[in-house]
Amino acid sequence: MRTLVLGALSVATLSLTACNSTGSQDAPADGQEVEWIGPEGPEPYDPEITKDRRLAGDILADVDKSLRIWVNITLTGNPAKDGSTLNIVEADLRRKVRAKFALLKEQLETGPPINRQIAAAGLGFSGDPMALSPLLAALEDDSPDVVANALLGLSVLADPETPRILLAAELEDVRQPFNVRSQAARALRAVGLFNLNEADRAAVIRAARAALGDANEGLRPHGAIILAEVVDTESVPELARALMDPTPLVARAASRALARIGSVDRKFEGQAARALTAALNVVDEYAVRPAVLRDLQALAGKNYGDDVEEWVRYAQKLP
Repeated sequence: MRTLVLGALSVATLSLTACNSTGSQDAPADGQEVEWIGPEGPEPYDPEITKDRRLAGDILADVDKSLRIWVNITLTGNPAKDGSTLNIVEADLRRKVRAKFALLKEQLETGPPINRQIAAAGLGFSGDPMALSPLLAALEDDSPDVVANALLGLSVLADPETPRILLAAELEDVRQPFNVRSQAARALRAVGLFNLNEADRAAVIRAARAALGDANEGLRPHGAIILAEVVDTESVPELARALMDPTPLVARAASRALARIGSVDRKFEGQAARALTAALNVVDEYAVRPAVLRDLQALAGKNYGDDVEEWVRYAQKLP
């Protein structure tokens, strides 16, 4: 159920986020704990409003509490230590969301912004294919925070029927704030990038290349990893240049991407290997070089340790 994350998870108002406002473009540093700025709770209802609406507020508050716990564990927890706790929290969320699916769907479609944010993230935990349609519709919401949480919901739902082209559009749209675009990248990876049709593949590659070249250092690693997952061999030169990125997380992602592409399509093993070996004496000795060496070992299926000359000889022998 949980998504694969690269660096810190950045969810909008429902989760820990890298920015103090929706429009901020600052991304979290690699491994940095980010601040909780989620809503204090569902928007209060007037006491004179019907019992059903007051009940909706109580249910949303309960779901919101569980979501906060889930996000806190996902972002700051130790997977080995907290894995069982995370499973319990997810199971509790599934139970709550499934029991009140209709109410959450109604709040996502008609509720005030804070309620829509909670419902958007919550519906993803239902595991119900019926959640796909309202979550996709929420991508058109006026609130970027609702859109970001709808993308979070889609990544948790991980429905294989999710149109990748819509997620790619959110990632590529430079008008969107960081939290929306980073959640779009995570949703793309969560729903899977195998056996794409021609239109989806073109849209995903275009969005990933845009992310790889984005000014925001928090988006560039997503671009590299997505290009690797779709095995976009035409992006090998761009990924080679990204090895020199001043942000270590970006350089490491580019290294991993090159190794994967060269491993999957052996016609590009030589290009990938030569890019990686050329970087060995140039990249940061402590933050990036160990990752490049590990990726070279994975690509070559052999280990020359820290012997740069042997790695260069290996790479030069390849076509």
